[in-house]
Amino acid sequence: MASSSTGLVDGVDAASPNRVDSSCFVKLPFELVLIVITAATHDCVRSSTCWVASLTLVCRAIHHAVDPILVETLRMTDTNCVAVARHKTRFQRTRHINVIDEDSNAGDNGAHRCTKALLQQRFPSLEAVTCFSNSSFTSRSILHMLQDSVAGNLATITHLHIRYFFSFSRDTFADWVPSSVTHLILEPVIAGLVGLQIFVQALSPYLEEHKGGITRLLIRTPFVSVVVKEEFAGAVTGVAVVRRDTRLWMHNDGTLLLDDPLLDKEAATDEDLGLALWYTGRQLYVP
Repeated sequence: MASSSTGLVDGVDAASPNRVDSSCFVKLPFELVLIVITAATHDCVRSSTCWVASLTLVCRAIHHAVDPILVETLRMTDTNCVAVARHKTRFQRTRHINVIDEDSNAGDNGAHRCTKALLQQRFPSLEAVTCFSNSSFTSRSILHMLQDSVAGNLATITHLHIRYFFSFSRDTFADWVPSSVTHLILEPVIAGLVGLQIFVQALSPYLEEHKGGITRLLIRTPFVSVVVKEEFAGAVTGVAVVRRDTRLWMHNDGTLLLDDPLLDKEAATDEDLGLALWYTGRQLYVP
């Protein structure tokens, strides 16, 4: 029997002759029902988002149990960004934001403006930001937004994943990566030996400068050309060995083209992993 504090709409007392026995939940204590629903919500929040959202309309108690899970990970795309920006204060309990850029040639489009408006809000629980994009413009835009906000509203961000990271010779990683980040995933764009050298030359100073900050740097290689993939892996491993740095990890992904349908499948797998993604890969230096 549900107590009045649950806020159930049209709740029926267990002793009532109108009691409905069609559900297996009827005989269970309401607290146990909440546990079951919460577990199901965790399992289905990505695959059946609409169903999970509908649970928030059942009653106040279920709403309070389900809504934090529903907004725990925010998937922001060019199709939902306007709605998200309109209700941005609702996502103050969000822990992980996935920015999915499906229109990589759009420049400063509506999705970018909405993302900027969202990131200007205060997120006291935000831990992770992932930029799933095949555009260096989008990646840089997100990093700029984070740099602008991290000193105040977004200083809680510790996990950052940039899917399409393009490093220029005048840059260092510190120019782009917020200082609050302790767990970093980079997927650099390396087309040849010049790009390889630029990336490796920036890597060691960044690790040195952030001895007390970065605790794990995972480098993934889907955008490293097959022509230099072996040399790239060897060069990054060399940095780890010379420095005796246990923070460097690598995941040797197969090289993918930007129009490869496997990119979307890989992104979906990464989303399913959530924060566990930061703890994948192979450690390059083991004492």
